[in-house]
Amino acid sequence: MWINIIAGILVSTVLCFSAEGAPVPDLAKLTTEDSEDYGEYTRRIELVETSAKVLEDSLQVKMASIEDSLPPLAPKADDESDSVYEARKNQYDVDMHRTMREKEDAAAMMSRLGELKAAANTLKKIQMGMFGSLLVNTVPEQASVKISSQPQTLESPAHFVQVVPESLTVTVNLDGYETQNIPLALKARENREMDVTLVALAEATEQVKEGWTWRGYARVSAFVAAAGFLGAGLLENKMASDRADDYNNLAVRTQKDRDAAERSIDRRQTLRGVYYGIAGALTAFGVATFFF
Repeated sequence: MWINIIAGILVSTVLCFSAEGAPVPDLAKLTTEDSEDYGEYTRRIELVETSAKVLEDSLQVKMASIEDSLPPLAPKADDESDSVYEARKNQYDVDMHRTMREKEDAAAMMSRLGELKAAANTLKKIQMGMFGSLLVNTVPEQASVKISSQPQTLESPAHFVQVVPESLTVTVNLDGYETQNIPLALKARENREMDVTLVALAEATEQVKEGWTWRGYARVSAFVAAAGFLGAGLLENKMASDRADDYNNLAVRTQKDRDAAERSIDRRQTLRGVYYGIAGALTAFGVATFFF
């Protein structure tokens, strides 16, 4: 009996502290339909369900510590003194009061748990009322249509229902045509219809070829050539630096060799500047092809 009494006191103490530290959401405020943001209700559902889980775990611990019922108080024995009987009766009254209080606490926790679960259901119904729909028409028809927020693929004209209002991507593909990925932002309770005209792969290839008539080739050629001249400039810079190191370290000993080294250094530094200038001009030309 004493073990049960001590365990009950410890469990009650732990539950008191956890109840004080745990979040107590205002259910009336949380379940008010005051936002058009679908994600806001997702966050509220998570808060309510987390609170319910914490309370349910605490309730299980409390129920495990509550005795179903106390046995009746044994009557006073013939050889039992009045003081011993009085002490035993007082302890019985304490145990009875504690058991009744814990049952009342458990009943209150069960009531609160029911309120939390009902609030979660209310929030989910609000979310369901925010669903939209999307009808995708394509030319030609019978294309495969998929939206990023749903797993299924439909054939156009494709009608998607219960679509979560959020930013999504509509993917349309059909054999022989270029696949299209179209971004779309669907609002709450919006019923959207969109038309998609597919481009045949042969036509798309021709468009790519037309785009490369001169700009594409000129741009790529300019960038490749610029990279080559830049590399040549870096090489001349390294060779001039190496020659300067030899000169400074007196590896070039005679005056004739020193004059030749100076000329070599000057020539390579000049070439370096020329190569860098050409690379810069070609890069500028390549960039300019994006704008005309």
